[in-house]
Amino acid sequence: MLAVLFIKMKWWKENRTSNGAVIRQEYYKPIKMEDGVNLSGNGVFVVKCQYHQHGETIYSDWEASDQLDKKLYKEYLGKAFTASDERKHKSAVRRKNAIQKSKGAFYEIENIDIPCIKIHEEPNNCYCIQWQDCGLLPRRRGGNKDFYKSYKKSTKLMGQPNTLNETAFILEEGKAGVLRYNTRCISFDDQWYECYYVYMVHEKVLTQDIFVRTYDYEYNQLAYL
Repeated sequence: MLAVLFIKMKWWKENRTSNGAVIRQEYYKPIKMEDGVNLSGNGVFVVKCQYHQHGETIYSDWEASDQLDKKLYKEYLGKAFTASDERKHKSAVRRKNAIQKSKGAFYEIENIDIPCIKIHEEPNNCYCIQWQDCGLLPRRRGGNKDFYKSYKKSTKLMGQPNTLNETAFILEEGKAGVLRYNTRCISFDDQWYECYYVYMVHEKVLTQDIFVRTYDYEYNQLAYL
């Protein structure tokens, strides 16, 4: 069974400092799953953790949503429940369900929504993890080092810029790999940065600490931001 831990970190230009990077680094580490998460099901098991950095503080999507729900609850106190309140309530329920699902849920392999990553189920109980260049800016560096050589943590395409549809690694049962990549985002009035860590483990049985382990393969598509 394939288990995936997707970690996304978002920060702004003012946090583009060495101290800001040190703070972010603590949140890229693999985590144990929370108590009560259902570990029985079919398909690929996916956990999603998304963070936002503001100065020296980092908030998760879960924490931000909890704060919003508490604010809405206070607004309901002492007032009649209107159609507008009903819409807010339904939105809060959907948000709560989405947060619960992000803590661990099973997906069909074609429905896994992780930027630039494609997963194929291969014969002999293997998973092919493929990097797809999806237009991330700026120009990429890194890639596979020597996948076909003896050193198991690297692959042969290291240094080739913007390689399309590159096999990051192939996971046999009992193996694990991690992908790291980043990007710079620009809008009309703002600029921000995002970094992604994707941990993948192929084991017979899921456990709460399945992601806390040594990783056999490492794949980087990183840019200087």
